Amino acid sequence: MATASFLADFQAVRSKATKNQNLALHGFGLSRLIALLRALIHLVPFGFALFEIILNWNVYYIGARAYTTAIYQIVAKAHEILIQASIAAIILSAIRRELALGEGLPFGLLFSGLQVSQISYLWSVELWGAMKAECPRPLRKAALVALVVTGIILAVTSGPASAVLLIPRLQLWPGGRTHIWVNATADQIWPSDEWYAIRDWLSALNQTPPYSYTKKYDLGEDPLLSCPVHGQNSARNLLWSEAPYRAGSAPLPDFATTQQAVIADALTDASVLWFASLINVTADAGHGSPLSDQSDAAHTILSNYSQPYTTAVCLHGRVQNGTESKHVTFPLITGVNPPAMVTFNTTSSTRNGPEPDQWITHPDLTYSQVLDIPADANGYRLQWIPLPGNLFVGSSIGAVVRLPGSDSRTDMVVCNIAASWGPSSIVVEIRGGGIGPMGSAFHTRGSNKQPGIPISQSHVPSAEDYDAPSTTPLDSGYISSHQTSINISESWAQYLDPLIEPLNSSLFNVLMQYTEGNVAGTVQNALVMLVTNGLARTAWGTTLQGDVKTVVLDGEERLDGNYWLSGKGDVFKVDPGLSHNWVTLRVDSTLKGYAYNTLTTPPCIAIALLTAYCLLVLGHIFYSAISGISSNSWDSIAELTALAINSTPTAALRNTCAGISELHIFKLPVRILVNKDEEGEGEHLELVLTKVDEEKMNERIIVANRTYGTLPKGVVDEGKKDV
Repeated sequence: MATASFLADFQAVRSKATKNQNLALHGFGLSRLIALLRALIHLVPFGFALFEIILNWNVYYIGARAYTTAIYQIVAKAHEILIQASIAAIILSAIRRELALGEGLPFGLLFSGLQVSQISYLWSVELWGAMKAECPRPLRKAALVALVVTGIILAVTSGPASAVLLIPRLQLWPGGRTHIWVNATADQIWPSDEWYAIRDWLSALNQTPPYSYTKKYDLGEDPLLSCPVHGQNSARNLLWSEAPYRAGSAPLPDFATTQQAVIADALTDASVLWFASLINVTADAGHGSPLSDQSDAAHTILSNYSQPYTTAVCLHGRVQNGTESKHVTFPLITGVNPPAMVTFNTTSSTRNGPEPDQWITHPDLTYSQVLDIPADANGYRLQWIPLPGNLFVGSSIGAVVRLPGSDSRTDMVVCNIAASWGPSSIVVEIRGGGIGPMGSAFHTRGSNKQPGIPISQSHVPSAEDYDAPSTTPLDSGYISSHQTSINISESWAQYLDPLIEPLNSSLFNVLMQYTEGNVAGTVQNALVMLVTNGLARTAWGTTLQGDVKTVVLDGEERLDGNYWLSGKGDVFKVDPGLSHNWVTLRVDSTLKGYAYNTLTTPPCIAIALLTAYCLLVLGHIFYSAISGISSNSWDSIAELTALAINSTPTAALRNTCAGISELHIFKLPVRILVNKDEEGEGEHLELVLTKVDEEKMNERIIVANRTYGTLPKGVVDEGKKDV
């Protein structure tokens, strides 16, 4: 019905134009060309809003770096100002039409076009009075009120919406996925009983990616690609959680874990090759900077991967005369060893008072056998002790450390050590064009919720998300509940404490030089780290396998970065027969960078708001093109004030000189009509409140080709307009 009413008015105005050519009603014109030219005020804000919508809708990746936020905010503010001017022009156009060509409008809507940036107008008495006013055409009034309310909401929210769409967001983006193969079986990397010796544990050689990849894909000259250190010296993070020694009711263990070296090296190699494959891929499909120069990235293995988790408890002991024939006792690891295995309890004096100790007796080892081991008067002597599995359930191996000094004959520290393979995830990062930190996190076996990183998540992952013991502390309950226990043999454990020839001392003895008062605590720390690091170096010498998918570009064979980014299939190709028993892992890559997208709620809301604005502008342009109505009159407070001052006072506004407190004032209908001058025969236009009789109305309707705005005789008519 509202549309039919508008079209009827168009026809009425067009018929008047036919009857009275060169019609001009105080600035109103019926030229479609002029109407469209006046609509150019919408061109810049409308065009920029459309650009922001398309940019975010199509998803455009910028990279790891973007312009400073201040620049985007300034542009967004300028866009907001232009949108507000555009919306004000639309509302003022509708108000002028109702005032001059329509049947008037409620007084409360008269200044609404000049308040588009004031959200408080929506709960003002002006608007509420206008909404409750009685009008001859209620649908017309409802349409005008809806236009005002919608315009104000869009004007107020356009700035934030533009800023949301204009400022790129730092998020994660799919960077492809592929399986990788390591030429070792799962039992070789994560053994439980049969062991492979640790060779050259303290090798000083730095290894770059496997020579086959370096030579074939020409990776040797890139400084990034020569940075990773592999094999014995691979740079990994040791997560170490040190418990306050003797602070609780039972001996508190230390915990440690680190990434499995073979898998960490393979993941690092795959990350380097991923980086190299992106050199010829650009963010905008054919032009721009290479993605490898733009991208920070994270490469993760979320399943089928385990790493060592070690815990240990050490207590100080002293052999008294006459007790050499007694069996050696080892401290219980709370949460690992069953309490039923405890053979006796003792009490130790600590700074917090008496503390109970729980012990498990070794049935085949006496103190005299320990004392027969030659001691070092100037250093610490470490002796690994196999523990019976039926008594030390959950334990991997024991240790006895003979202390240096005058009482070295009888002073010692006894330790109970438990190690396990724990299901985990592992991540390596590329930051600013270089290999960043590596981290890992454990998760419960069989859990459906693995520690992954959803693509739609706004938080950018880092190694700290994987290796922060303060937020995900290791505990003995996890060690016993969710891991595969490891039985460590004495012969294999000997490799953990090699002789450092330049120092003529064992590695353990060197670590013990950092003892500060609490000898048993230092022993506990050192053993946890030694065992963890040793377990992480099983299957040494195995590497990443397979040929990388390539593509011919400009006559040269290059790594196929587009295929890797697509995630359509495996990038590495291996012989099915040879790789049948190899460890297979899936690597998920994610780009971390700035981009425009609609993955989260704020840009979707912003697009909806700017789309509504664009539809409003298109509707106004469509209306102007059909009707040809346009005007530049009464679009400022000064012009409306001048019109009001030159209007005849009305009793309807009595007692309003100090303000308006009554709602009914804003319900009054207001129009612009013709009134005869008191001096002379001239006529002028004025605001008329209250209803006008139909008989008098015909005499006061604006007539074409008339001059309005006469002044008294003798006054220079500088502001006179021909209409």
